[in-house]
Formats: sequence, structure tokens, C-alpha cells
Amino acid sequence: MIKYSFGKPCNSKTRISKRNMKWLRHLTRNSASEDGLIYIDTRCAPFELGGILRPEDNGNEYYRLDSDKRETYSDANRGLGEHTAGGTIRFTTTANEMGVRIYNRSSSTGMHHFCDRGAYGIDIYIGTGTNRKYVGNMMQTFADSPNYNSGKVWLGEGTKEVQINLPLYGGIEKLELGFYVLTKLGAPTPRTNGAIAFYGSSITQGGCVSRPANSYANIICRALDSDCCNFGFSGSAMGELEVARCIASRDISCFVMDYDYNSPSAETLKATHEPFFREIRAAKPELPVVFVTHPYYSDPTENDLARVAVVKETYERALANGDKNVYFVDSASFFTKEMRDLYSVDNLHPNDLGQFSMAEAIFPAVKKALANAKK
Repeated sequence: MIKYSFGKPCNSKTRISKRNMKWLRHLTRNSASEDGLIYIDTRCAPFELGGILRPEDNGNEYYRLDSDKRETYSDANRGLGEHTAGGTIRFTTTANEMGVRIYNRSSSTGMHHFCDRGAYGIDIYIGTGTNRKYVGNMMQTFADSPNYNSGKVWLGEGTKEVQINLPLYGGIEKLELGFYVLTKLGAPTPRTNGAIAFYGSSITQGGCVSRPANSYANIICRALDSDCCNFGFSGSAMGELEVARCIASRDISCFVMDYDYNSPSAETLKATHEPFFREIRAAKPELPVVFVTHPYYSDPTENDLARVAVVKETYERALANGDKNVYFVDSASFFTKEMRDLYSVDNLHPNDLGQFSMAEAIFPAVKKALANAKK
């Protein structure tokens, strides 16, 4: 009997129809390139960008924060905002294969234990709802060239929905997809649930997975068929209220507050944690908020326990104030006691196994929060 950590995968209730698609020649005036494919910019219809504001609505760039408020953010967050963590491109097509071209914007982590595939690559899935299959038959990474043609990606026969997970630690100027002339393209199916936002450190941003879709935030959103608004900022999630205001301005259905690790001490965490939550709550009184503590890979230290206490105190004070839309996940539930080192690449950043285990532990709280919000 198959065990499903996130529930049995289900297709979207909306069926894909060729009648709602358009021929490629009606969507672009481009002619076939030397590889026989016609390339089209994914900023055009019918492609749908998820997790990040559309470029035309945000300074004409792929940017996770608010482009017009760039100067209000810290230097680190301002630059990391260019990374497309959590972003997806979705569409339906009759194509059996396609080409990919990414024009890079920024791609440097300084983390030598974080492979290029995980930091700068893309992932491609086919399917709808929570039933999506990874199409991983090639090395989909773009670290080595500003204009890199990935070649042709096999999607399989028939009409299908395609989802592309964008780079976690790289930015893009433009993403083009190539198709043969006798191809139809259409809009994707509606999401099952509203978008989920995540705020935290490099762990939240996705370090150090082997490919983008393996970050815990992307796993949870794939399991719930939600857009992922990833506000993970490597080494620089300090509980800045400017970031809280940005998150609060987004159209989201749940917020996972994974802010803990980057604060220099338990004392600095205490000074910023509850104010950050209050900023979110003031703007969105009914938004479900899931508080999460940081992972650790051995017996917890006094510092670990002090930080857990700060996060739990914010949660418990919200409950005491009558807030019924808060949830708490203790990171003690993330990993097994046995061979705990297997979950990390450096006793700090989770590897694929670690991020999967985090997703398993956090998923029930997020699922419950979304369900309660719909009642």
C-alpha cells in the first residue's frame, strides 16, 4: 500500500480543453530559429506567472519585493529580491517537447556546497492540481551563460499543463519557451488554493537543495496546488517591518513565518519577532499565520531553546488575545533522532531529505489553516 505524506495526488477539477487554446502562430510573429522552434516570451498571454508580481506591475522586472520601494529595504534584501525563489510559469499545451531560453540577471551565492542545479536551475512538471510529474531528463541549469538555450525538453504525448519552477538563487531578465509551429497554447487550470507566503532565511529561500522544486516551500505549495510567495532572504531575514508590509500587501491565503535563524541572538529575535507578526496582523486580521522554529541537527542548545521560546511566546500571546488564526510548528518534529546529520549538508542548511522532512512536518498545519479559513 502506497503511503502518501501529503495526501493522494488529485487532478484539477477543471479539465483542459483544446477549444480554449490558440495556435502558436496567432500568439507570436517570430519565425523558427535554427533549432526549428519558435520562441515566445512568457510575459505574454497565455502564460501565467505565479508567486511573483507580473513584471509590468512591478518595475518591468522579475522582483520578489516591491520595485518602487527598493530603497527602503536592506542592501542584502534589495539584491536578493532579484532572485525568483517560489516563482512559477504555468500554461497548457499540445506540445510534445519545447525549448527553454533564460536571460540571466544575477546568479551568485558564494555557497560552494550549494550546487548550480539547485541554485540557478529550473524544474519542469506536467499535470494539474496536486498530481504533477517531474520532467527531469536533462540538466536544467543556466549558471554559465547570459543567454543559454537548454535544448529540447520532452513533455510527452497529448494535451497537458506545464509548470516551471524558477531559480531559487538567481534572477532572470527574460524567459522564452520554444515550440514547433503546429502547437497550441492555453491558460493553466485554476489553483485549488490561494497563494501561500513564506518568510525566513536561506533555508526558506531553498538552500541547499539539489533542484528548485525540492525546497520545503515549493513542496508544500505543490502538495496544496498553491502559488508560492517565497520571501526567504539568505542570511538577511532580520524581521524588517518594510518586508512585513510588502508581504501584507500580497493576495495570500496563508503565511508561514519561518523567521528565526538570521537574528543574531534570542534577544534580537525577541525585539523583532512579535512586531513583525503584528504588522502582518494589522493589515490582514483574518489571515492564517503558521509560526515555525528553526531546524537543528543535534540536541538543542540553550540558544536553540531560547529562540524556540521567543517564537512560541508570540504564538501564545496571539492566542491569549483571542486570535484564532495562528498555528505553531516546533522544529523538534522535523527530523528523526537517529542519524540526524543525514538531513543537512553542513549542519545548518537542509539537503533534499531535510527540506522534504520539514515539508512533512509543516504541511499539516498549513493544510489545517487553509481549511479552517474556508469555513
